[in-house]
Amino acid sequence: MSENKDKIPRHQLPKGSRTQQELLYDPEVATSSHAEQALTLATMKGTATLCTISAKNEGYPYGSFVTYVIYNGNPIFLISGLAEHTKNLINSSKASLLVAEGGDENPLALGRVTLVGDCTKLPEEERADAKTKFISKHPGAAHYVDFGDFHFYVLEVEEIRYIGGFGRMSWIDRSAWLSALPDPLAPHANDIIAHMNEDHEDAMIICCKELSKATDTSEAVMTGIDRYGFEMSAMTEQGPRPIRLAFENEATTPDEARIEIVALVKQARKSQSE
Repeated sequence: MSENKDKIPRHQLPKGSRTQQELLYDPEVATSSHAEQALTLATMKGTATLCTISAKNEGYPYGSFVTYVIYNGNPIFLISGLAEHTKNLINSSKASLLVAEGGDENPLALGRVTLVGDCTKLPEEERADAKTKFISKHPGAAHYVDFGDFHFYVLEVEEIRYIGGFGRMSWIDRSAWLSALPDPLAPHANDIIAHMNEDHEDAMIICCKELSKATDTSEAVMTGIDRYGFEMSAMTEQGPRPIRLAFENEATTPDEARIEIVALVKQARKSQSE
């Protein structure tokens, strides 16, 4: 388990805001650290924008689309010697990688992480392991991975900038990044969220009413879930408000998440009947 489970309220307004609504849930509720959230995003994704220093137009940044996989805490790329970004890296190893969530929401409310460091050719003794890891993420690469002009490059992460949405952002220490673990529920999160929203809105409304301060909740949708708990958007008289509830035990599988959610619903129903 990661040692970085610092309790960071996810829904604070940006610094400098003149007003701030009272949170309708415990701000100290267990939640993942920014390091965990950033690594989870980077691990789940496989495409990103690689920014290098242009060799052709000296001093200017050059952005290109790449596939990658996280390998020992660093992104690795399988790139051709003919590619412009490879020529740039040979000239200057300084680079950054922008990984961003996609979706139909306001794009500025979605998560993204920028990894900054030096990007150099991966040592030959690590090629076999890197090849296995990369192809497991990108099976199509098996057709060209052994071509003579393709090489693995690794971005040695030194700086990490994470933005999880409005008001949720920070620079992450390299040590925190390297010791974090991606969330085990991330590959299953969309299915769990869809199931809860399609079949169990009544249970979430009860949870909002009885386990938070959103006692006037009329509608509720699940917006996120991780090993420590889940988040909802509760429709109240003041409009939609974020609610986060923590699990009693960390959930690492969908079955464990179901058990923890059921336990919270039972707790809410018991409170309702008292």
